[in-house]
Amino acid sequence: MPGQGVTPTPATSSGPLILFGGTFDPVHRAHISAARSVSKALQQAPVYLMPNAVPPHRPQPLADASQRLAMLKLAIAAYPQLHIDDRELRRDGPSYTIDTLLELRREHPARPLVLVLGADSLAALQHWHRWREYPPLCHLVVLPRPGAAEPDERVLGAFPKAEAGQLCTLPAGRRLMLPAPNLDVSSTAIRRALAEKGHCPALDADVLAHIHQHGLYTVAVNASPNDEDS
Repeated sequence: MPGQGVTPTPATSSGPLILFGGTFDPVHRAHISAARSVSKALQQAPVYLMPNAVPPHRPQPLADASQRLAMLKLAIAAYPQLHIDDRELRRDGPSYTIDTLLELRREHPARPLVLVLGADSLAALQHWHRWREYPPLCHLVVLPRPGAAEPDERVLGAFPKAEAGQLCTLPAGRRLMLPAPNLDVSSTAIRRALAEKGHCPALDADVLAHIHQHGLYTVAVNASPNDEDS
C-alpha cells in the first residue's frame, strides 16, 4: 500500500525542504544524482522524491504505485539526505503540483520550499495548472537538459534569478539555475533497453534486480514514446 514505510516530511526544521516530483518509472541514476546535487547546493537540505499518481501532462506510468515506491526505496537507501513523500499517490485525481505546494505550505508556513525542475519543464511551466500561484509558495531549482527550449519571459519574471543562499533563507519566489548535472537520461530509452536487452547501465543494481524479480518493463510496447525523463 502506498505510504507504508514512507518517510513523512519533517515537522520541525527551518532549513529548505526540497521537492522532486516525477513518475519515476523507473527511478534511474540521473534522478539520484540530481537530487543529491540539489541537496548539496542548498546546505545538504533534505530532498523528498514525490512520485506522481496521475500525471496530467504525460502518459500514465507503466509500473504501479507500489512498484515505483519499492524501486525508489531501493534507489535512495544509501543516501540519508534523500527521502520519499507519497502524498500524491494517496490523493485522488490528477497529481497537480499546485495541490501539493498548497498542502506543504499549510504544513510549513515559513519554511523555504524548493521545487526541482528540469530545464525542459521550466520551458513549459506557463502551461502548468495554476502556475501563477507558485511564486508565493516555492522557489525553483532548475537543472540543465540538452535541447530544452528557452523559458517563457513571464515565468522568468515571476521567479527572479537568485543565489543558493537566498533559497535557504527566503520562503519562496526565487530561481536557482544549476550548471549540472544534466537530466539527459530518457526513461523511454531505459524501458526500451529493458524490453529488448533486459538491462540498462542507467539503473542502480538493486533497482534492476527488483525489475527482474517482478518482471517489469519486459514487453517492447511498454516503451512509451512520449515520456522523456521521469
